[in-house]
Amino acid sequence: MKTFQKIMDGVAFAEKIFMAVLLCVISVVTLGSVISRFTPTVSWSFTEELVINLFVPLSLLGAAVCTRDEGGLISMSLFTNFMPRKGQRWMNVLMVLFGLAFCFMLVKYGWAKALSDFAMNKTTYVLRMKLGYFTMTMPVCGVLMALHLIEFGIVNAYHAIKGEDEEVAE
Repeated sequence: MKTFQKIMDGVAFAEKIFMAVLLCVISVVTLGSVISRFTPTVSWSFTEELVINLFVPLSLLGAAVCTRDEGGLISMSLFTNFMPRKGQRWMNVLMVLFGLAFCFMLVKYGWAKALSDFAMNKTTYVLRMKLGYFTMTMPVCGVLMALHLIEFGIVNAYHAIKGEDEEVAE
């Protein structure tokens, strides 16, 4: 379990770096768009298209990273907070199962949509980039989210069965 958590820590770190790069690109492109409005000879018409298409992987990666922590995503904590800790752990495992069903749908239909976009040679309107590259981020992020959900589920099932760790006095 510790090895899997170490690997997932590395994956989460890489995801956070990639999200930081995406956010920087979005910020620079948006700033350039605003500045270009005040210059009569320059027009950045591609910015809206690029920013919208980059927000999809940014938000899906953010959701994937949030699934690692209890309460990271919206959950039924209003009801589960009244349960004993062991019951909360089992409810988290149940929520993981529902989350994995969502990830399965995201991967299945995202993959089908991406293949369809590639097969039909769809391109974005302004940049003329293959739309399949942007659509492919949905199944990739779905797989990453599923991995984080599995990690979260394993930790919760382990603690539900074995009991909570003793807190070390400092």
